[in-house]
Order: sequence, then C-alpha cells, then structure tokens
Amino acid sequence: MFKQFFAGMEFTALPIFALLLFMSFFVAMVLRTFAFKTKRDFQHHSELPLSDGKEIP
Repeated sequence: MFKQFFAGMEFTALPIFALLLFMSFFVAMVLRTFAFKTKRDFQHHSELPLSDGKEIP
C-alpha cells in the first residue's frame, strides 16, 4: 500500500524530515518544561486554584 503511494512522490525524504522536525520540537518543549525548571518556578502556579485573590508572600 505505501509502496504505491511513495512511488509517485518526488520528494520521498519530506515525510521523514517532517517527522524529525516534529520530534525535535517536541523533545525541546519537554526539556524546556521539565528539565530546566525548578520546583520553586512551579510553586506559584500550583497555589492558584487555592488562592482567594490575596497576594501570597
């Protein structure tokens, strides 16, 4: 099935390039979100649902 689909394509490397581009951006966002942040960075956001509108020191 895929052999017939790719037989008519001029740029067969394009799907592989798109997959690698997507995977690199996905890994970069995961690293940026979890690896380079500390618990202190997430503390304010974790307390927002419990906040009554007053400033938390």
